Amino acid sequence: MVTKNFRIFFIHYNYLNSNNGSNTHILELFHNLSRYADVTLFVPKSKARLEMRNIRYISHVNKKFFIGISYELSLFLHLFYECLRNKPNVIYLRQNSFSFFPIILCKTFKIPCIIEINGFIHDEILMNRSLKSVARNLDHFLCISSEKFNYKYCNRIVSVTQNLKEKLIDAYNISEGKIEVINNGANIDLFKPLVKQEALDKLNLDSSNFHICFVGNLAPWQGVEYLIRAASLILTEYPQTRFLVVGDGVMKKEWLQLAENLGVSDKFIFTGSVPYNMVPIYINASDICVAPFIRERNSKIGLSALKTYEYFACGKPLVASSIPGIKDLIELSGGGISVTPENPEELANAVIKLLPDENTRSLMGDKGRKYVIENHSWDGVARKVLGVCNEARIHNI
Repeated sequence: MVTKNFRIFFIHYNYLNSNNGSNTHILELFHNLSRYADVTLFVPKSKARLEMRNIRYISHVNKKFFIGISYELSLFLHLFYECLRNKPNVIYLRQNSFSFFPIILCKTFKIPCIIEINGFIHDEILMNRSLKSVARNLDHFLCISSEKFNYKYCNRIVSVTQNLKEKLIDAYNISEGKIEVINNGANIDLFKPLVKQEALDKLNLDSSNFHICFVGNLAPWQGVEYLIRAASLILTEYPQTRFLVVGDGVMKKEWLQLAENLGVSDKFIFTGSVPYNMVPIYINASDICVAPFIRERNSKIGLSALKTYEYFACGKPLVASSIPGIKDLIELSGGGISVTPENPEELANAVIKLLPDENTRSLMGDKGRKYVIENHSWDGVARKVLGVCNEARIHNI
């Protein structure tokens, strides 16, 4: 049994001063784990800091090509000191492209280590167009080396999807019993149904328009280009439709240009990054939410996308690509329509089907919220993670 004296060192490799799914996951899990255990979160130091207890900001060399190695070395020294001073029961590490020393530390101090994996990072590196080929190849090599090392020597692995678990077993010859599948969640207190007109007013949006909403990192695998390509078909049937793209990322400039080229840029609002507490406002101002994921990367590992749970938590219907994990979520909840990935015509047809049917949209939204409350709250996720931590501790004694 886990009590408040149960000590967890939680390690993250990204700055917390940006609004993205990775940081949302980390902070929500950290907050909810802290309800039940003594959790300390270790993250790289940045100019902006969150005013939260038990976050340790680790200094490092802030030079582009040295950030990773300098943070790893500095983290190792801080963890070594903390383990001598106040040894944790468990170290919980979110897998990164360059993480080696925490596992070495765990073996040195005989501390069980749990690795959380949300995807094959080496695949994401290969898809990152902002990296030059030499840097991309080096990052890819280091990432695979880190994954092999960590998955071999950790005590347990938390995978966010069943598909990812199966791929891990095949790719790294890991025993099935070592991996626990725990899906992502939503903050059901923050993401909840609001009065739509009030949300529209806060955002200065025209209530006479339909609004289609996408929330997320503007990364290649998100498939926003297919929403842009579907827009003209939707606008032919419902010209009073507007498209909200909430988030930022490496593809923003390219997708803005695509909207311009297709003559629909005046129908799109690219908000850029918005504060986390504003995301539910955008979702609640919308009539339909979308997740048009592409096949590459996603079909391989499956998805447990935060946006889908957050859409549902706000009581909104979902139109999403039929990707493992997402398709299952829609079928189990009854909260939306799944469509063939990378097919703008099918995406458009699903949206066109739902836009005039307010009753169906409302029914889907109610079903989606009920399903998320029962199965995907962050509190529930945290309790499952604590169960894995406790098992690792017991078997390590």
